[in-house]
Amino acid sequence: MVKIELTAKDQAILTLLSKCRYATTKQIVVLYFQDSEHSRTAFRRANLLLTKLKNLQLINHLERRIGGVRAGSGSFVWHITAKGLKALNRPHRFKNKYEPTAHHLEHTLAVTQAYVFLKLLEEAGKIRLEKFDFEPICHRTYATFSVKRIFLKPDSFTQLVLGEYEDSYFLEVDMATESLNRVVNQCKKYIAYYQTDIEQRELDGVFPLILWVVPDEKRKEAISRKLENELNNFHPMFQVLILEEFSEWIGGRTDE
Repeated sequence: MVKIELTAKDQAILTLLSKCRYATTKQIVVLYFQDSEHSRTAFRRANLLLTKLKNLQLINHLERRIGGVRAGSGSFVWHITAKGLKALNRPHRFKNKYEPTAHHLEHTLAVTQAYVFLKLLEEAGKIRLEKFDFEPICHRTYATFSVKRIFLKPDSFTQLVLGEYEDSYFLEVDMATESLNRVVNQCKKYIAYYQTDIEQRELDGVFPLILWVVPDEKRKEAISRKLENELNNFHPMFQVLILEEFSEWIGGRTDE
């Protein structure tokens, strides 16, 4: 059996896909090919490398494309294969035997995009990204007073340094497909987890801010109003943002 020799960039892309599950060609270009002189060159280099990894059966792309076939090869959505996980010496935790639903894919790519935004802020020198945990690494468990075990499943957890401060966040991506009551119930899980003091013991007394990332202003206003009405004094634990506001909001916190 011939051993596959991987470059540092090969390994970086495989590692990303092993963590985030799905990423578009465009997201991979932004993360790993910004040193190209022109965007067309960046996409060409990315396509060559991704095709190489695909031919080695380390990654594959979905049949569905973001933006449709007319969007070209930049619209491919990539995922790692069992062989790719083996090349990284990682366990094969999940299967990509079936195409994900459009909703699941959109949700997962939005989480990947949040990671891309943070890496761009880091490259711009505005933050230092200490940690970004995708699912399931970011999940938490805790017990209530009735000794019932509760599973808290954020979409990601991140720690970053801004100036003299270290901030931490739980990220919840909302695609406006869940009822507002479901959103509130998820928030109540965070409040119950906050009251256990588990996270604060890990983070020197600090509990992460929970960021709800939503698709548009209408949803942002609806969730913000619902949380303020339902969560009483706990609603400052939560911040609602549109995905396009994410970078500016995070980077702008250095002025606070």
